[in-house]
Amino acid sequence: MKKHRKFLVMIVCIAAFSAISCKKDAPVNHNQACINQMKAVTDSIIDNTHVPGIVALVVDHKRGFDWMYTTGVSDKVTKAPMDSNYTFRIGSNSKPFLGTILLQLVDERKLALTDKLSRFYPGFPKSDSITIAMLCNMTSGIFDFFYDQQFINSYTSDPLKVFSPQELADLGFGNPFTFSPGAGWNYSNTNALILGMIIEQITGNTLETEISNRILIPLQLNNTGCQRSGANFPGPHARGYYFPDLNNYGDMTEPYDISRAWACGSMYSTPRDLQKFAEQLAGGGFLSDSLQFRRLNDMRVTGGLFGSYGLCLLKHGSFYGHGGTLWGFTSVMFHSNEKNCTIIIYFNCDLETTIHPLNLFLLYANILYGKNF
Repeated sequence: MKKHRKFLVMIVCIAAFSAISCKKDAPVNHNQACINQMKAVTDSIIDNTHVPGIVALVVDHKRGFDWMYTTGVSDKVTKAPMDSNYTFRIGSNSKPFLGTILLQLVDERKLALTDKLSRFYPGFPKSDSITIAMLCNMTSGIFDFFYDQQFINSYTSDPLKVFSPQELADLGFGNPFTFSPGAGWNYSNTNALILGMIIEQITGNTLETEISNRILIPLQLNNTGCQRSGANFPGPHARGYYFPDLNNYGDMTEPYDISRAWACGSMYSTPRDLQKFAEQLAGGGFLSDSLQFRRLNDMRVTGGLFGSYGLCLLKHGSFYGHGGTLWGFTSVMFHSNEKNCTIIIYFNCDLETTIHPLNLFLLYANILYGKNF
């Protein structure tokens, strides 16, 4: 732990120097200077922590550079290098996909953000007090089923168990509310799970079908998918490592049935596919102008790594996107309309929050734009 704290201080210092030196370079050398400093910070993570491999993609359309960088290994046993074409589990980066479908249904007048949960699931506790908007912006107060003790025990007792969405929702509601609906903010995967169930009830289709038809096919995200069950995920991929919650620091690539994550984080993708999605997510095209405006501006300041959180969307500075962590894989995707810049980063590991792609994203943004990004 001490080593990691020292490392965090070190990379913050590197980033501060990088931002200053990047600005001092002549315009013709500006892009390369920034790239060199982002590369140095990324390499320092591989050199000074237990992160096996990193893939980073930074596309700044205004400045005219497209930087894809890989470092470290994709497999700790064979020492095969990391590959930017590999698919990876994107975890909670799935939530903006989910939120996009939900908001499209709002545009289609099939539901409203002010609708109560009781319209769809009257049997859930406090369903008359919980709105769709509360489920989207994490203010419902519903307990996160990922922290339910029965769910945690199942990791070791029955890792390949296929959970139904209803079972997972029941685990969440089987615990006391974190706070009264609307009275606070707390990140809970149960919210996203319920949104997925509502989407299926309204459309009569599986969530996977709706994501495919509404997002993956139109954007030609050919290496992206959403899984309902199974332990394997498609495409060539790196090995994923570590699960600190269970004190497991081994290979975590395919140990559990993905039904545990479903609407909360069961998707996989590649950096280039996520670039396409992130640019349209923030730039518009999925929703009506009025709903897109609300999506980008209806934000609650949460503090810490979550920055500001809105309708299944995270905001840091002028960048919109999300982060994701799931069994050996961590990642972030962000796009800034103001900077016309997209940043995608993933690690093939899950470590404590001081060593997370979100920290590296913040360093990149500081290198590129200083504190006012």
